[in-house]
Amino acid sequence: MKRILNKYLALPVLALVGLTAVSCEEDYEPQYQITEDSFQLLQATGTLPVAAKYAAGETVKMELVYNKSDIKEIVLLQKIDTQDSTVVKTIPAQGAYSVRKKADTLVVEYVVPALANKATVRLDAKGVGFNNSTKTRSVSFRVAEAMPTIRIKSVSNRTATAQYGNAANDVIRYELVLNEGGVTSVTATTPATAILYKDLDSLNVYAKVGAAAETRVQRIALTKSGAALTRNVDVTVPASSAGQEVIFRFEAKSVSPKLAASVSSAPVTPSAATAFTGTSTATIGLNGDANAASFNFVARTNAGTDVIANKDITVTSVAGNKVAVKAENTTAFVKSTAAAYTSATFSSVRQAYYAGANAVPTAVVTSIADLLVGDVYIAKLVGTDNYVIFKVTAINRTETGATVTMDYKYL
Repeated sequence: MKRILNKYLALPVLALVGLTAVSCEEDYEPQYQITEDSFQLLQATGTLPVAAKYAAGETVKMELVYNKSDIKEIVLLQKIDTQDSTVVKTIPAQGAYSVRKKADTLVVEYVVPALANKATVRLDAKGVGFNNSTKTRSVSFRVAEAMPTIRIKSVSNRTATAQYGNAANDVIRYELVLNEGGVTSVTATTPATAILYKDLDSLNVYAKVGAAAETRVQRIALTKSGAALTRNVDVTVPASSAGQEVIFRFEAKSVSPKLAASVSSAPVTPSAATAFTGTSTATIGLNGDANAASFNFVARTNAGTDVIANKDITVTSVAGNKVAVKAENTTAFVKSTAAAYTSATFSSVRQAYYAGANAVPTAVVTSIADLLVGDVYIAKLVGTDNYVIFKVTAINRTETGATVTMDYKYL
């Protein structure tokens, strides 16, 4: 073998996984073969390539694959931006033979120094032959910020009303900004003020109620990117938290290195659930009385002869043994249950409506094709934060039409 390899001593071999040596002699069957495609040179240990970005302090692991019969040492050099190359270390070519790769391998480690954000680092692994000839392979990456950032941009109540405030199980939306001003890669058009960040991994949400220990209530997987991200996060006020201070903490985590940044909300002190103030009965129908066709839940009176804006629910048809109704104004309905009606509070009803409105597909309707006895619906009245919940208790049919009787709870 030395007879063959000495022919190529002037060109030491330095490559990656799966590399081989070749002879021009026809009677020689090479153990492995070198091709130009094999000269990928530097690769992270295992099958992972050297990443496009590293943070200061991270270790870049490069697995060099070569033939130690050709190379006496490996010189690792670094070139930072436009500066001249400098020697990082010189390593004897004393790698171990890999049966799987059929070549000698050596893992070279490089610790990224503290450099300016977005700085370019080029690493040159130069194999030096026994006759001092050289062959070099290179890889480049940029220096990125390891620690993510996070802040709360805005807060909005999704189910609570301005008048009654938050109660347990209400939903609060926090608009979060992660890695503000950040980019995930650098191009010719990247602003000088942009910050190159390592990739985000996840967003954790924690809740602390009173003096109790903090608990994680959500984990949100994020797209692996370092770019600036604005994200709406809906959190639910914990049950049994009325009268206690509730603080939410939002934690952004990076993939590697595993670092985290967090921000906490202003304290929220939920009140007890708001009860409905009354229960009443409504009758609507097509029965010869024009005023009975519609009902106004706000005024709690029939409105068939009133203006359309006051018609929260109107019977439109009783044909085919069905009762069809619709809202003629901007009132909308979400179907509910008898159990929800029995235990309904103003707080629970608005929360249930919100859940239905945000379901996929949405549960909000403005017309009901077949209203039945026992049906329960929540009505959000004319686009306001006022709600009622009603239950159909009877449908009476006559030769001339039909009348629907409903019990409803109101604030």
